Amino acid sequence: MAEKKTTTKKTTAATTAKTRSPAKPSVAGVTGGGSGTRAKTKRTEASEHAATLRRATEASPRTQATKTAATEASPRTKPKPAAKPAAKRAVARPLTRTITPRPARAERGEKPAAPQPKRVREVRPLPEVPAGHAALIGQAGASGETIALPLALTTTDRGVGVLFQAFNAARANARQGTASTKTRAQVRGGGAKPWRQKGTGRARAGSIRSPIWRHGGVVFGPNGRTYWQRLPEKMRKSAFAEAFADQAARGRVLVFDALPNGRTPDAWIKTSAMREWLDGIGDTGRTIVVADDMTDMAGRAFANLARVEVRSTGTLRLTDLLRGETILVSRGTLDTLAARAGARAATSDGERS
Repeated sequence: MAEKKTTTKKTTAATTAKTRSPAKPSVAGVTGGGSGTRAKTKRTEASEHAATLRRATEASPRTQATKTAATEASPRTKPKPAAKPAAKRAVARPLTRTITPRPARAERGEKPAAPQPKRVREVRPLPEVPAGHAALIGQAGASGETIALPLALTTTDRGVGVLFQAFNAARANARQGTASTKTRAQVRGGGAKPWRQKGTGRARAGSIRSPIWRHGGVVFGPNGRTYWQRLPEKMRKSAFAEAFADQAARGRVLVFDALPNGRTPDAWIKTSAMREWLDGIGDTGRTIVVADDMTDMAGRAFANLARVEVRSTGTLRLTDLLRGETILVSRGTLDTLAARAGARAATSDGERS
């Protein structure tokens, strides 16, 4: 009885072991033995186990629902085409805009229309006068009368050489001569020696403001000078007379008695009135108005006009006579201008001093 019980227990244990885990094949029976063979067997078992888990996971309903939701949310997934909307019926609408007809295009053989000419302001020439005279201008413009100019303003003793020399002197005297540079003693800095005298391998240097250095002093630069040229009085008067006589010979000297509305000192003189007055005279161009008794209102009105300058007998320069195209002179300033041109004052006996 004892032997039968022992045999039954052994049989039951063997059956239980076979049910719980399948029998592992021996390493020698699979590959022939060895450590490498054991590693390969373990990897094969691991891969089989992973494949079994993957198949079980894919078969579960929760995994299927998760995959479906991910596929629908993915941007790469193409959405299903929606159903086409029903075609709308065409309804006649009222006309809300007007169509502007375009002009017909010109044919190739036709020439384009010629552009219209610009409107040119009518310019009247200055009145003609005999030699030694000047046209007399009134408040309404050219009056048609003439007036004789002083002899000193129409004839000269010198030639063009004096005029050229006086012009160069006038331009030189207008220069300020303010150009100035600093020497090495005036430039700021440079008090300490840049490096020691020997041992550096560089050239000897005593100051960073040396003329051979950048930002250093200037050796022979300008330090302010004058360009003044002295011209004798007789030469100045001769040059002034030469320039004025040239303008008078070309008929560009005009004499006026009074400006528009100039007789009443309290009257307002507008710029438009001055412009109309000059247009009534003729093509004056760059105009120099010479008057000593001009009011402030008249001076402001002239200052608003382009190419018009106002001078007195004392401020009239040689360059004004040379660059001006028309010289408008007040009748009361003719004697003063003749004195600037070298005319001598007449004594009580009628002789010239």
